[in-house]
Amino acid sequence: MTSRMRTPCTYQGGKQRISAQIVDILLEAASEPDSIFYDLCCGSGAISIELVNRGIDPSRIVMLDISSWGSFWSAIGSGAFNMDVFNQFLSELPSDKRDLKAHMLALSSLEVSSHEAELYPILQSCSFGGKQIWRNGNRWSNACFRDYWEPTATSIRRSPANPMQPSSTELRRRIDAIANKMKGVNSLNIDIVTLLDTPLPENAVVYVDPPYQNTTGYAHGFDVASFISRFREINRVPLFVSEGIPLNENALELTFGGANGGISGNRKSKHQEWLSCF
Repeated sequence: MTSRMRTPCTYQGGKQRISAQIVDILLEAASEPDSIFYDLCCGSGAISIELVNRGIDPSRIVMLDISSWGSFWSAIGSGAFNMDVFNQFLSELPSDKRDLKAHMLALSSLEVSSHEAELYPILQSCSFGGKQIWRNGNRWSNACFRDYWEPTATSIRRSPANPMQPSSTELRRRIDAIANKMKGVNSLNIDIVTLLDTPLPENAVVYVDPPYQNTTGYAHGFDVASFISRFREINRVPLFVSEGIPLNENALELTFGGANGGISGNRKSKHQEWLSCF
């Protein structure tokens, strides 16, 4: 059995822990054996990765994201992702974890180069709290990185928290697997509203993971209710939308497993996630 792919790194709002539940529903909604799956606002790609892990050919998946994730997935899908450049960035990381934050701050202060796709997952893997780092013109924005953290006498967590999650070795392994198995995916680095210009194929199944309502920390947002309304005017295909609240009566609350989390281990509860069908 081949190993399952995993998302490149931790990402705020990522759907790693519930991707299997969501994909179960998307596969059930598929009307034909060759249905096309649209993963809109795909971010780190948890849903598309799970689809491919389940045997869906990448050519039957359309990923869309206006952020640097869109650039990353476009490079992966077209085969243009440069593993040599990516490995060079990794080889230049400091060996002492205490020096990593300063190194990432220096990298993020440079102009964004033609190797955005190769550098971005490294920057994002070091982002504090997994918060989105984004490209603003030719500069990186919201670049806030983790310190190396060690437990104190009163900490509930007893192991150190590394400034890069996953480690450079694990990140390389994940990206290598993704570059091989996700090649051929159709990726669009555009604004989601562009899809409202023409109807989608009749065999489409559409999933949207917009930034949570009433939250900050994301570079790009849009009016979800307006998008749903306009989408329904031109499309009759299944549309599923993730949110922290139910958006209609056809909403299913998804189940999170594992600990509540937090660097100290004392977060009070897991947040809610609902999948609404339109």
